[in-house]
Amino acid sequence: MKKLIFQINVPNYIKTDIVTTYTFHSEMYHVSETKAREYAKKCGADYYLLTNPSDYAPATNRHLDYQKLKAFDFVNYDSIIYFDSDYIIKNNAPNLFDLCGNKFHAVPDQGKSVENLALTLSMPRERYFNAGFMYLTKDILNATRNQISKYLEVEYELHGQGLLNKMFFDNNIQFTPLDFREWNPVKRTFGLYADHYAGKRKERWGQANYDN
Repeated sequence: MKKLIFQINVPNYIKTDIVTTYTFHSEMYHVSETKAREYAKKCGADYYLLTNPSDYAPATNRHLDYQKLKAFDFVNYDSIIYFDSDYIIKNNAPNLFDLCGNKFHAVPDQGKSVENLALTLSMPRERYFNAGFMYLTKDILNATRNQISKYLEVEYELHGQGLLNKMFFDNNIQFTPLDFREWNPVKRTFGLYADHYAGKRKERWGQANYDN
């Protein structure tokens, strides 16, 4: 199985046409990248860091979050793990490629806003996943690749996350859920295998030590 870990890290990126600022945290993102590279080596996977805001050409001049769709360019990989740059994978994390195999895995999104986010996409809350961490497979990417241009005609709440949720739901692609307390504690920040400093939770940076 050919494996890849993929992240986005565009220093000081500002999207001025719709006054959207990409919050850049250099120390956090350096740690995130370092840990992701270490994890890739541990799992026998390649690593790709997207640093060009137009790397995924169809999403050029869109919010940077749409660059998550770069996953669709990696046609030679069987499985792809995506980590946000404010997501820190820990040393004790088991090998997701062994754990997940050939099935799409993600964490059901948490929090009070999820019901409204799902409602805007006409989908049930339990099918709505957080796209800050995803285990994607060649099969689901191949099944939806030719539809991306249609979905990119719409602006989604939470951008790439909204698009992926809507497109996968419309195509009846379901994810195997992973425990948010282990893999994506987006509303809690700190989890068993990973920490996620999403949104305002970046204020918690410094409360955990990643030296070991």
